[in-house]
Amino acid sequence: MRVSVKSGGLRAAAGLAMVAAFVVGIMPGGAVTTASADAPFQPVPCRAQVWNRGDVPFAALAGAKAYYGEYAGGIYHIEIPDDWNGELVLYAHGYAGEGDVVRAQNPSAAWREHMIKNGFAWAVSSYRCNSYVPGIGLQDTLLLTGIFQEVNGGKAPERTYLTGASMGGHVTLLGMQEYPTAFAGAMALCPAGPTLFDYFAANGAAAEVVTGLKFGGGQTSSATLEKMMQQFGTPPNYTAKGLAMASIMINSTGGPRPFTLEGLTAYFGRTISGSKLAGEPGLLAAAASTQGWEYAIGAGHGLTAEAINAQVRRLEGDPAYRGSETPHAELAPFTGAIERPLITLHTTGDMFVPIFLERDLYKAVSGAGNTGLLVQRIYRDANHCGFSSAETIKAFDDMVAWARGGEKPAGDDINASFANAGMTFTNPLRPGDPGTVDATKNAPRPPSTGDSEASINDDRLAETAIPVALVVTVIVMGAYVHYRRRAHE
Repeated sequence: MRVSVKSGGLRAAAGLAMVAAFVVGIMPGGAVTTASADAPFQPVPCRAQVWNRGDVPFAALAGAKAYYGEYAGGIYHIEIPDDWNGELVLYAHGYAGEGDVVRAQNPSAAWREHMIKNGFAWAVSSYRCNSYVPGIGLQDTLLLTGIFQEVNGGKAPERTYLTGASMGGHVTLLGMQEYPTAFAGAMALCPAGPTLFDYFAANGAAAEVVTGLKFGGGQTSSATLEKMMQQFGTPPNYTAKGLAMASIMINSTGGPRPFTLEGLTAYFGRTISGSKLAGEPGLLAAAASTQGWEYAIGAGHGLTAEAINAQVRRLEGDPAYRGSETPHAELAPFTGAIERPLITLHTTGDMFVPIFLERDLYKAVSGAGNTGLLVQRIYRDANHCGFSSAETIKAFDDMVAWARGGEKPAGDDINASFANAGMTFTNPLRPGDPGTVDATKNAPRPPSTGDSEASINDDRLAETAIPVALVVTVIVMGAYVHYRRRAHE
């Protein structure tokens, strides 16, 4: 079921406290209950293991109070300015790896300072577990509203905004879909989505064509990928086959665009997954599909798009997870059923969570007739979530003004050519702009661009965890809630 908060004077905390009761059952006096069967969706569950909590305390900025503590399964951080404006920003963090320690991850320093200076309270959750779990992330982010109201002397916010980066951006989009009137507005930075794992699997299928090697056959996908990488070279120093593979990855995710080859440097081999093709176990691998993926490639690589599309292995996503009847909303295609203002931000050179996902989102929102509620902005940068503080703050301020009743802000045409995209909102232009727009030559390492901290946590996925996230077998865990709180000047 969905619990809605009516538009007449949005009181998000009151409505979301009801949601929290359905999701995890917070009871008066700190009593503990298990997750309810009445939750609006069943998230991809946590692995059945012991999850440890990292450091809990954090210091308040001047003119604010910090509240922090534990709920059974995770950690929360809340900061409330002394001159609170009555509004709350929920921030959903990105992928935090596969380790067993959960940590609360605050918004970037500049954005946090901006919020406190302008009277916004904010809250974050560690989530009760790590891995790629946007559904769990949404449930635990919703819990923050009840905790916030208690530490705030029983006062609910007049408006609640939902924000997040990367997997947290997926949390944000999922929240706007599953609770369409619970938030006054939302901002999703570099949001992932249900077709992200199709991209990983599709890259694996293309790598088979380029190298002549096959995933499976009694060999682990990681062992096969290691042999493929010997043919591809080490980014940014690609062989001819490596450049062909890079061109496929760029041209199949939106085409040539600023900083794409630089953006591949950190993520090239880490976004080539053979788990699906090798038949390895795991819910995310089972849900992935290469069936409808359309491949493209630039000129001069000895391959054509027609040949690649004809030769790649085509595998369907398991309908139990990917079909219309899936219990896991984060694996199903977006419905586009949003009812409040939504701004998204994406960089051109993000080859970890590429910009094609924004076109998927637009298609869903357009199909639902809701494009009047969607603004999408493009930024010229090589990095995943590599936004400058000025870019993040400007988008946040525009979203808030819109949600408060102002005019719809400007955005980019996400379906136009990306070849020179991002000139309107990029601030400032990055060194070396536009970088290397396609895989026609080896490119230098990407410049250190932007100054936002939004992407820091997600780099862990690039370093170690894509194969693990794809092959892990997840088992349902009960969710329990209990928390301790402290306040510090």
